[in-house]
Order: sequence, then C-alpha cells, then structure tokens
Amino acid sequence: MNESAAIDSTERMISEYQQAEDVLAQLPADHVKLTHWQLWADQVFADQPWHRQLSQAMTIAYARMAVRNGSLSHHPRSYHNEYHINDLLLRIMYCQESSEQPITPERLALLSLFAACHDLRQAEPRKPESDDSLVGANEVASFTEAHRLMTQTSDQGLWTSHNQLLLKTMIEGSTFGSGGKRSKNFFQGNLAHHLLAQLDLPDEDAQLVLLACDIDTANVSLPIDDFADSAIDIYDELLSHQQANLSAHEFFSTQQKIYFFELQAFHADRSRLLFQPHKDSNQNSLRALSAHIEALPAALSDSEIKTQFKQKAIELSQL
Repeated sequence: MNESAAIDSTERMISEYQQAEDVLAQLPADHVKLTHWQLWADQVFADQPWHRQLSQAMTIAYARMAVRNGSLSHHPRSYHNEYHINDLLLRIMYCQESSEQPITPERLALLSLFAACHDLRQAEPRKPESDDSLVGANEVASFTEAHRLMTQTSDQGLWTSHNQLLLKTMIEGSTFGSGGKRSKNFFQGNLAHHLLAQLDLPDEDAQLVLLACDIDTANVSLPIDDFADSAIDIYDELLSHQQANLSAHEFFSTQQKIYFFELQAFHADRSRLLFQPHKDSNQNSLRALSAHIEALPAALSDSEIKTQFKQKAIELSQL
C-alpha cells in the first residue's frame, strides 16, 4: 500500500458508524451536519438495499473531514472542510432536481460518495520527482481511504468493481492546479478527460465522471458575493496550510481572472446546461471585481484587500 495513503489516527478513531455519530455529536447544535442530504437521501434511496450502508459511509467520511480539517480540528482549513462536502451535496441535489433526465439512484450515490470522500486527505507528502503521474498525492490517498471505507461498510451491491473504477476516476480526475510538470491543459476538468482517454467506458459513465469534477469547481456559478467568500477561504487556506508566498493583491485580481477564465471550465453536458449560464452571468462582475483590486495600492494589507474584495462583491451582487 502507498505509504502516503496509510491509515492515520483519525481513520483509526472513526472506523465505525457509531464512532462517527459520537464525534458529530460534539458539533454545535446549529451545525448543518448532513441533515439536508440525509432527508433527501431517505427519499431518493428509500428502495435501495444499500441505502443504510451508504448513509453510514457518508457519516463516517463527514466525521473524519470535520476532525481532520474542519470544525473539530485543532488546525482547521477554511475551504477544504466538512462545509465543502455540504456545498457539493447541494449541487448534486440541484442537478437531480433541475434536469429533465433524472440521474439514477446508483449514480447519485457515487456522486454523493465523491462529495464526501474526494478531499479526505489534504496533507499528503509531495510525490517524488521520479513519479510522473499527473494525479495529485492527496487525490490518490483520498481514494485509497474511500476504498477502505466502502469495502468495510458496503455489502449490498453498491461497491462493485465498476463503481470502484468510476469513483477512483472521479476522485483522481479532480486533481486541480497548474505549474511545474503539470500543464494547465490537464486542468479545467481535463485531467478527468486524460484519465478517461485511457479507459473504455460508455459515454454515460464518462459524463458522470466529468459531472463530479465539474461540481467540485462550480463555485464560479455562485452569486458573486458567495463566490468571493469561497475565494477568500481558498486564499486563507493557501497561507495557513501551504505557506504560499502569494500577495492578496495578486490573488484577488490577476489570479481570480486566470482561475475563472482560463483554468476552470465545465465539461459534462449536464453541468454545461445547469451551471454554465450562472458562470456566464458572473463574467462582467468578476472582471469588475478584479479590476477594483488591481486599482488599489499593492502595499495594502492582506486584511484590507480581502475587505475591499468582499465589499465590492456585495456591491456587484446588488446591481
């Protein structure tokens, strides 16, 4: 087994459903937890023999995320935490409820597992230079843990070899970034394209993988003030957990335009239909938001830049 994907103290502490429930009971009473997804899942998966196992696996993954990276962590991340899981689950529900062609329960289950498991590991050691795989170390480790979790909890037919392959391709295909040996052409969801090109999958399976990766970056389709919140969370996490040498002035101006217009794109037919129009409506606001920061003195503090970024986004949202 890959050492970077070894079982850690959190996985040992939360290895079973009741342990996850006990951990989540420590969250504040007003924490959303998995409540919205569970109410939805009780309807969508009511007739599925694997409904109980899926719910337990989701709860375990959610608890691990809260302990490692979120509300129950000693060193929480501002973006990759349990609330990120909730955001993706809401997008999955939106996809199901807004499409003329419903997604089958089994595929909705895989998308739900993707949301809960794709960021389980966020602090894996960098791969050695000799490793020329384009898949990120975090994504490799996240699927390895997801595989252990599903093997442990699923005995009712959901965790087939085919579904394992689909979830693996979803999680590994969600690798995002650019620089170094990784060409930006592999991002915009294109790493998923790169991985799919090596597999002989039906188009409906490829569309599901692409949809999962699109859902992960669909913050570009949020109202501009909510998009600004996500950008601030990402920036704070880059500084606090990756010690990035990146000025707020650069990140909230030039880097936002690069992410929005060059790095991010939707590739699944369903996400182009449902998310792309919202992204398109944000284009002018994003340009205005970036231009506003570019016009500010670069010497302003990070805190002031973030305040200006958020205030301008609120102003643009009200136009």
